[in-house]
Amino acid sequence: MILRRLTANFRRQDWMAVAVELVIVVLGVFIGLQVNNWNEARNDRALERQYIQRLHDDFALSIKHAENNIANMQAQFVLEGKMVDRLRECRLGADQRADFAKGVYRLGRFQPPTLIRGTIDELQSTGRMGIIQNLKLRQGLSNVVGAQEASSQVLGYIVARATPQIAYIDARTVLLQPQGGWGDTGPTPEQVVFDFPALCHDPGYIGAVSTLQELTEVVARQNQRAIAADRAIVKMLDAESGRTTEPAE
Repeated sequence: MILRRLTANFRRQDWMAVAVELVIVVLGVFIGLQVNNWNEARNDRALERQYIQRLHDDFALSIKHAENNIANMQAQFVLEGKMVDRLRECRLGADQRADFAKGVYRLGRFQPPTLIRGTIDELQSTGRMGIIQNLKLRQGLSNVVGAQEASSQVLGYIVARATPQIAYIDARTVLLQPQGGWGDTGPTPEQVVFDFPALCHDPGYIGAVSTLQELTEVVARQNQRAIAADRAIVKMLDAESGRTTEPAE
């Protein structure tokens, strides 16, 4: 309709009418583009809110896992310390054997921090990381991923150092596993068999336990650093969630 009127006005050389029609066309295109941009922005902000909530859930779970890891590492560190003390004193009382046996069984059971990164990986793989408007938050997410990858490399060195120590200890321990297995609780003290007098006169064994205690502390510190970084991200996500509101109509 507008094109027909515009053509007719051209033929009549009614330039005022032509100008009016052109303004109407341009204005219509402009308004259409603005409405489209507004809808896209509104959809992006809704999607951003979803991603921020998912990121918050991922990091909250990562923190929970790291806290559990630290608790386990600390308990393991204490047991390893008791083992070193008993070995150096070369004395193991009846009331101390249970802790020593538990320590032997748990030696080298490292629990490194784990970053729940399903949402981050999705943002990166789909090219949607830019939907997070806060540049500082995007940089923080990138830094956390980088730190987690670096921590994984360090863990490789820890495992390489711990493996021969664990093998040395395992070669001097017999685990009696009953039919049906131990279940979730692990072996009883009586099912962890070792020759304590021989062990306390073996400098290699004492050194292996001491090394594993040191590495347990290293892994616990990894978890502590991960928690600090994850909590900083959660703080930014909490602040950002209040700003990802829909554009005003």
